[in-house]
Amino acid sequence: MRILALIILLFAPPLAAQERAPNHLLGQNSPYLLQHLYNAVDWYPWGEAAFAKARAENKPIFLSIGYASCHWCRAMAQESFEDPEVGAFLNENFVSIKVDREQRPDLDEQFMLVTQTASGGGGWPNSVFLTPEGAPFYGGGYYPRDTFLEVLGQINTMWREERPRVEEAAAALGDVVRTYLTRKAAARPFTPALASAVSQRMLGQMDDFNGGFGVAPKFPQESKLLYLLDEAERQGDPALLEAVQLAAMGMINGGLHDQAGGGFHRYATDNAWAEPHFEKMLYNQALITRLLVRLDGVQATPAFARAATRAFDYVLRDMQAEGGGFYASEDADSLDENGAYVEGYYYTWTPDQIRVAAGDEADFLISALNVGESGPFNGASTLRLEGFSGDQARLDAGLETLRLARMARTPPHQDRKRLVGWNSEMIISLVAGARAYNRPDYLAAAQKAARFIMGNMRNGEGYFRAYIDGEASIPAQLPDYAGFGRALVALHDADPSGSWLEEAKRIARYMLAHFQQESGVFRMNETPEGLGPFLPLDDGEVPSGNAQAQRLLTALARRSPDVVFTQQAEALADVLSGHALTFPEQRAAALAAVDAQNRGDVGPLRAVANGAVRVQARLDRAAGKVDFTISVAEGWHINAHKPLEDYFIPTDLQVNGAPLGPEAYPAPLITTLAFNSDTPLALYEGELRLSAPIAPGANLVRLVLQSCSNEVCLAPQNLSFSFW
Repeated sequence: MRILALIILLFAPPLAAQERAPNHLLGQNSPYLLQHLYNAVDWYPWGEAAFAKARAENKPIFLSIGYASCHWCRAMAQESFEDPEVGAFLNENFVSIKVDREQRPDLDEQFMLVTQTASGGGGWPNSVFLTPEGAPFYGGGYYPRDTFLEVLGQINTMWREERPRVEEAAAALGDVVRTYLTRKAAARPFTPALASAVSQRMLGQMDDFNGGFGVAPKFPQESKLLYLLDEAERQGDPALLEAVQLAAMGMINGGLHDQAGGGFHRYATDNAWAEPHFEKMLYNQALITRLLVRLDGVQATPAFARAATRAFDYVLRDMQAEGGGFYASEDADSLDENGAYVEGYYYTWTPDQIRVAAGDEADFLISALNVGESGPFNGASTLRLEGFSGDQARLDAGLETLRLARMARTPPHQDRKRLVGWNSEMIISLVAGARAYNRPDYLAAAQKAARFIMGNMRNGEGYFRAYIDGEASIPAQLPDYAGFGRALVALHDADPSGSWLEEAKRIARYMLAHFQQESGVFRMNETPEGLGPFLPLDDGEVPSGNAQAQRLLTALARRSPDVVFTQQAEALADVLSGHALTFPEQRAAALAAVDAQNRGDVGPLRAVANGAVRVQARLDRAAGKVDFTISVAEGWHINAHKPLEDYFIPTDLQVNGAPLGPEAYPAPLITTLAFNSDTPLALYEGELRLSAPIAPGANLVRLVLQSCSNEVCLAPQNLSFSFW
């Protein structure tokens, strides 16, 4: 219970609040809920006790959803929930429920849609009003204290004097939201032409100057960027690649990137990525590093490799739990020298602070990092690299000096939940980073996290979602199962000798049995709550649950002879494409997953022949070539470049449509096999290495191979790789 005690201590209430008895959140383990334990509001956790009280007392419900590192959640708590007048009004006229959105993404997604539908906007804290039966009739976000009291008064009056109208509005709003959450869509093939049209439409929505999508507030929107990068690779399209590179460069050079400590903040409040909202979420670290590793692999960019490794190193240093796995987030706010919570205080600098910390290097750092005398954060500035082209080693040494100096400040609070879905994304990215940068410590951390989840978060045949203070809780949801299955596949690809793949297959079978609807699409919960079952199709902080389910089934179909995974992957792609094309900008991850099922994977590692053949591409830009390692399982082979029989498909390597000469291929093994004992065959077994030259500009490299066992030859595979 040491962590629980520390959380309570770190968020000790004001003296007046300390005189209050704890509310009904006592006994909860969520750091966010514990922040509200001594509020003036008599909070209940989500559950039947709160709804029974509302029905018994005929009161509407005030539902407040947020998370521990949320700046505006803390602001509303300090201004309203700790205020005696606000607390008294809520306690007299409402039943109040607190929900941690990170523990319950199912409730968060449903009720965020309620607020967006009712008010046209959304954000956290999400403030929703429900009937005693749980039907929502209005929603908003953060309210200043006086505005909040006005809203409460108006809703209380309506409830007392116009209840039939309120219930009518609740029925109508609930119908709209449920229809969206359980919508159906006709299957629609996702063709290459449609993929190109969608990518061009997204391209038109991007900021051509600063990079990224739209205007402030500007979020990374990693799923859309990864989809565009997929299409850039498939098509060899430099415009798509440059757009994704511009977005990534804006993020890593701006204040969104913690230049001193590594890692990334959640979003920017301006168009130029200079002024972030300072909380640091595990999922952003996972998805942005994945994007950077991919970009660096397509076209070598030292700035991308540097930012990716610094972010990985930050996660391993500051967010990794001792027993394995990674914590959820770090707060936007921290204590200043006067003991007040100030957003961004830990991360921002004045010139004088840099002079004290850096001594003779101060002027260089002030100039290189764009620190002005009158910064936007109470006179302080974020550290930014726009325009820097100097000595990188000198800069990195100075940044390390600043990182060490700021450790004297009170660090932001860390939310020490370990969430299966978010940890899964981090595992996948660490495996990619380990492969790209030859960092065995990244792979070791990923393996340790997976072992922690398997060893500590089992729930019978399934899994729990959250682990806090020694306790696993909250049944896992679709993104947890599909995400962890994908993470185990990534670990299998890095270490085929382990048992990762068997657990991934078991998880997929559990997911099929407990989450799949008759339509073939998957619902969010094993046991739905809130407004009922719904289909997670829209991307949120992580790719949608159905996009991840498609990725998992596709990956298993390519690594396992079990036909169930092949059949399910094909069937889901048919129906999921129709859903994704209905709202493509919101469902980019589903589009990418369907495209991977239909046209094959992108990236440096491919699995074919139900896992019997693995292809690893490594780019050697100094030598002007790409090296392929083709690993063939025992009992299997691929046909040689020049088979001895015309009906066998040869292994063939092409660059920009030009085939390589015979000297590019090793001498084949000439042998006979049981099924063809009278005729010798030319084939490759074991491990085969090929190289292809690349030139400046776009290089589309195609590898054709046909895999055969002693009994059957599979259809040929056409693998495409893009390098700039």
